[in-house]
Amino acid sequence: MFLLAAPAVAGSWPTVERWEWRTGYGYQYVNKKSRPTNFQIHPLLLSAVVPMGRVVGPSWLKGRWAWNPEGLLAFFSYPYVRPMVAFTPLQFRYALETQGRWTPYGLLGAGVVYAAINRSESTSQANFNIQAALGLQYTLSKDIALLLEYRHLHVSNAGLSSENAGLDAHTFLAGVSLKR
Repeated sequence: MFLLAAPAVAGSWPTVERWEWRTGYGYQYVNKKSRPTNFQIHPLLLSAVVPMGRVVGPSWLKGRWAWNPEGLLAFFSYPYVRPMVAFTPLQFRYALETQGRWTPYGLLGAGVVYAAINRSESTSQANFNIQAALGLQYTLSKDIALLLEYRHLHVSNAGLSSENAGLDAHTFLAGVSLKR
């Protein structure tokens, strides 16, 4: 039965409107005073922007929601060099409708992370992430835009063990957005 319905479903898949690449710098701030660590990360992110309907919202808050799944490859550069890989499939972005070249946006997301954090409260190298961001998109042409973004990243074991201080980082990103 699934095979008979597959063509109808395949035609309704969402379309990627834009592909985005970001890179930058992030550092951990102290989220538990007894445990300062000073982690530093250098992320590289690839995400898709899939529009979710029409413009919504009242007057100056008019904007459009988009599904924004994202992959992350990052390297801890301090106190040791180690990779971190993440996938954030549950990420959504709200971009305000503007008349000029500048478009403010915000995003919220949750996903999974694989990283050798080497902290006592990290019971495993597999963890979870929650993130929130505010950014500006500057449109150069109908196909190309530049991105500037501040992002808060939280990585933890989601309470799967008794210790769960997690890792919180301020992340500053710049990138490019290309129309598909």
